[in-house]
Amino acid sequence: MEEGLDAYRQKGDLLADELMQKLFEKHAHKLGAILMPFLSDFDRHDFSEQDDETIAFFENNKSLPPFYDFKEIVRATDFFKKYQANIGIILGCYSLPYCYLGEDGARVLGFSGRIQHDTYNRLLETGKFVKNVMTQRFWEEKTISILLLKVRLMHAFWRFMILKSGKWDMKWGIPINQEDMLGTNLSFSLIVLRGLRKLGVEVDSVFEKAYYHHWAVVGSFLGIEKELLVFDVHKAIKFDKAIAKRQFRSSEIGKQLTASLGISYQKMANSELANGYFVAQSRYLLGENYADLLGLPISKYPKNLLKTINNTTSFLSNIYG
Repeated sequence: MEEGLDAYRQKGDLLADELMQKLFEKHAHKLGAILMPFLSDFDRHDFSEQDDETIAFFENNKSLPPFYDFKEIVRATDFFKKYQANIGIILGCYSLPYCYLGEDGARVLGFSGRIQHDTYNRLLETGKFVKNVMTQRFWEEKTISILLLKVRLMHAFWRFMILKSGKWDMKWGIPINQEDMLGTNLSFSLIVLRGLRKLGVEVDSVFEKAYYHHWAVVGSFLGIEKELLVFDVHKAIKFDKAIAKRQFRSSEIGKQLTASLGISYQKMANSELANGYFVAQSRYLLGENYADLLGLPISKYPKNLLKTINNTTSFLSNIYG
């Protein structure tokens, strides 16, 4: 499986990348000002100011994948609603730092420096994305495809611009490549479910299956190739182990991104204790080895205090719940 991921590291998203090339030929460096306000506004469904090529992309890619099962979506969104406070903690203290373990993938976030200098807004955007894709109404109304295709094109825009800059080393793979997109998808599915169990939540196999199905549908809309879509825990673990062996290492960018999270949480909670909580919770969820790779300091919080805070603190669930 490890060797098979080599090819996916050199692959982006053909259809979205072709669209970006066409749009750049038409608008050159004005493209960002034209496209990004539309793509970054998840509530905006007005296409009137967009190019015909962009409108066609949304029209041609809006269909649900053949494996889509609405009953599974209902189960997954109900599950999320029930455990959203716990999932908020996991996303903030486990899923995001977990992504930063992959140095080459994390370089994309460090490229613009935005996650370090504007972490608060970045976290709000991620939180809104998760909340929207886990809202059943958007699936019923079929508006979920617009949201997800916007994220897909946002990825394609940054992939194009990073490559255009001439500052990207291709030995790192294509920016936002298939392997990294798979890893991110797993951070929202496998890592969330694993984190819930670490927090003492019993996850029924029926809801586990539904949760993987849900994120496989999301992954399909985001341009992840069908061979990399994950529908069960066994395949998820195999991919996760392969990616970790290939990509996870200690790096300056990983440490910087992780440190910025703690600072941002402290700002959000308006409490000096929040950074300490982030460190303690992340060390517990990630495990000592991964926490050390990310440069997290040794926690001063005893585990019984951490458990109490988990049951009473809501600042992370307010972002992601």
